[in-house]
Amino acid sequence: MKQGHRTSTSSASEKKPYKSIYKEGYVTPANYITELVFEKRNEAFNSGKCPERFWTDPQYTGPYKGQVIQAGKLLRKYKASWIIKAIKSPEAKYIHKLQDKKFIPIIEKFEKQDKDLTFEETKDIIESKPVKAFGFGKNKLRGL
Repeated sequence: MKQGHRTSTSSASEKKPYKSIYKEGYVTPANYITELVFEKRNEAFNSGKCPERFWTDPQYTGPYKGQVIQAGKLLRKYKASWIIKAIKSPEAKYIHKLQDKKFIPIIEKFEKQDKDLTFEETKDIIESKPVKAFGFGKNKLRGL
C-alpha cells in the first residue's frame, strides 16, 4: 500500500511563507498581498472584515482572482517585501487595486531604499581596514 505525502498547512514553507489573514494556515506571497489589498479595501469602505475564505463567495471570486494575477505579475519584477511595505505605506492609503498606476512608484521607492541600504552595508565592509593574519611576519622563535 502506497502512502501519500501530506503537506502541512500549519507551518510556513518556501512556497507558502506568509500566515493567512482570512484562513488557518499559510499562503503564497501573491495570495497574502491580495489579502492585504482586500483588508485595506474593506477598511476604506467601512464594510468590516471580509468573512473567512471570502474568495469562495461569488461576490469576491472575480476581483480576488484579478488581484492574485496582478500580484503575480508584480512579483516577477519586485520582491514580496517591497510590495507589502508599499501596500502598508501611508502613500498608498487610497490605493485599493494593485493595477493602480500610482502604486508602481511607491514599490520602486522601497526597492531603492532596500538597495541603498545593502549598498551602504557592502561599502562599510569594503572600507574596513584589513586585519593582518595571525602567524605571518617575523618569526620570533628563529633567533633561539
